[in-house]
Amino acid sequence: MAPLTPTPTPGPDRPSRRRSPRGGQISGWSAPKLIGAGVDGNPPGRDAVVLGSTLARATGAGLMLIAVHQEPLVPVALPGEMSWAALERRARTMLAEMRDSLAPDARIMVHADVLVWRGLCHAVRHEHRDLLVVGSAHNAEAGYVRLGRSAGGLLGHLECPLAIAPSGFREQTNKRLDRIGVGFADTPESEAALELAVSIASTAGAALAVREAIDDGVAGGLRTEQILLEGNSVIGRQLTSAFGRDRAAISGTGLSTNLEVEVGMPTDVLSDLSDEVDLLVVGSGHSGPPGRVQLGSTGRGILGLATCPVLVVPRPAAPPHHGR
Repeated sequence: MAPLTPTPTPGPDRPSRRRSPRGGQISGWSAPKLIGAGVDGNPPGRDAVVLGSTLARATGAGLMLIAVHQEPLVPVALPGEMSWAALERRARTMLAEMRDSLAPDARIMVHADVLVWRGLCHAVRHEHRDLLVVGSAHNAEAGYVRLGRSAGGLLGHLECPLAIAPSGFREQTNKRLDRIGVGFADTPESEAALELAVSIASTAGAALAVREAIDDGVAGGLRTEQILLEGNSVIGRQLTSAFGRDRAAISGTGLSTNLEVEVGMPTDVLSDLSDEVDLLVVGSGHSGPPGRVQLGSTGRGILGLATCPVLVVPRPAAPPHHGR
């Protein structure tokens, strides 16, 4: 069955205030004004700097390069050039060189902590960053997104959106934000992702591509025998219902928007979308503490498949108000 797709409609640069399809006003993250990029001197760190610089240029945000200088659990005296003070100076020198070569307008910061992920969380909070950018794992396949071990520690703790650069992003020739993609479903987490995607697209002057996936094996929670008896009519009703709901959610954004509701696994649908956009925005999983970044099954599934940067939005701190 072909996806449902409306004709893109141009609009003004700024979106009007939207309302949730549930009736309440959505209030959450908007386009970043202060971006932090986690840097460790390795190639993934360079990917993070380039993505952070790309996002900062598109949104007018300020960029800070952050290195975490790991302290020992127990203080240990080290000789001369291996002292902790010397290692911190090396980290600052590395940041300065990275800034000069990739992001001349960025600020730099070295934060000391036993754990890299905790140091990044502290730095983000202290410097009031509203987006953190990291690189993919060192062993990630070139051109794909994969969360590394240190960055994985951010899950359940980071209180601002998290963007992950694909491996080798620094070498890509097209580093623009012309098209923003977002995965959407009828959940508060997806609404938060849509809101941020709309705000970034509006600020960057980008087009918006919205995708929802309907798994034909579990459409609407229907029993298998009902699906077998009614066939495509079941999926057709699900597509029509979801399309109408999603169109209501994006109405009034004032953006050039392409909406499609497709039959298939969400990870497959979003993986295909990542080939078409410059940034893919997804919501956090339903579990985990409110107000923190967390990956659900779709988010975890898309990592390793996405070929563009992926931005994960924290769970809403409180569910949207349900209007009548």
